[in-house]
Amino acid sequence: MSNYNCAYVRQHYKVPAEVGRRVIANGEPGVILADRGQYIGVVLDSDPKKRIRNYHPTWEMQYGEMADKLPLKKWKVLPFNFGWDELSWNRDAQGYLTEVWAATRSQAKYLAYRELEDCCVDAKAMCFFKVRRAF
Repeated sequence: MSNYNCAYVRQHYKVPAEVGRRVIANGEPGVILADRGQYIGVVLDSDPKKRIRNYHPTWEMQYGEMADKLPLKKWKVLPFNFGWDELSWNRDAQGYLTEVWAATRSQAKYLAYRELEDCCVDAKAMCFFKVRRAF
């Protein structure tokens, strides 16, 4: 997941894509919640599970205003045995810090685990992940 807030999409496709913008994707309203490189990650209003799905930035896409309220919260997840106080000086901790969009703290842990799965021995590693809201 990129932290560039759709810069590539804005420059390459000349569209106003950014996290938090309302869109109509293939005829369905939603909100952009992820920069996915050459795609945008959209949560459709009609999706009860609020999953972020990839959409092409110009195919059947209409851009609207910035959303008043986002359907998911942004979380910071620090895995393994790192502490929040280590982020200022520990490069390993900085490298593993992950940001995800999720409805709950538990979902944030799971999404971070999926991103870091190759670094984890098994799913029990999630028990040691620390989670806080990103503002």
